[in-house]
Amino acid sequence: FFFQARPESSGINAEYGAPGNLTDEEVDEVTDYLYNRIVAQKNAELRRLCELHKTLVSVATSSHYEAACEVDFDRDRFLKEKITNYFSERPEEQGSDWLWRKPYQPSTHILAIVERDIRSFINKHSNLPLTGRVIARIMQGIPSPNYPAYSWGRVREYWRKHLDVDFEWLVQSASNVIARYRLGDSF
Repeated sequence: FFFQARPESSGINAEYGAPGNLTDEEVDEVTDYLYNRIVAQKNAELRRLCELHKTLVSVATSSHYEAACEVDFDRDRFLKEKITNYFSERPEEQGSDWLWRKPYQPSTHILAIVERDIRSFINKHSNLPLTGRVIARIMQGIPSPNYPAYSWGRVREYWRKHLDVDFEWLVQSASNVIARYRLGDSF
């Protein structure tokens, strides 16, 4: 068994090879590594976006009239410098101690509605290869090649229905409901 992963500017380039089946420990090791790498990339990109937002807020004016009257060359130079840095530096070059704060968990009433919708979706579309991520993407209106917006956008009952719920929580909740469905537990 070998596993080789090389971080690149466009993401991670992973190469797998195995003479036979992987043991559970090896699968867990690879899965943990990939998950931690994805979380680190997401945190780095979110930190960069927050920094860019702070920059835009710092140079914004209270009205369009202020911006139209005269040019503030210091603000202009500052903004150009920050935007150039944003697009020229790689996320790995920056500090990675910043962590994204998870959104608050919705009320139990909202969670019950979401789980009901997930169960309903699974019952109606049980013939499809469903995962928690697939259901979460559909319920937040995120298209994919297998579930494109032009066909799933017509399913108004589910498409973009739960934009107010954290995506990761939606994935976990849908995965739990799918597991209970496959085990034959009461729905």
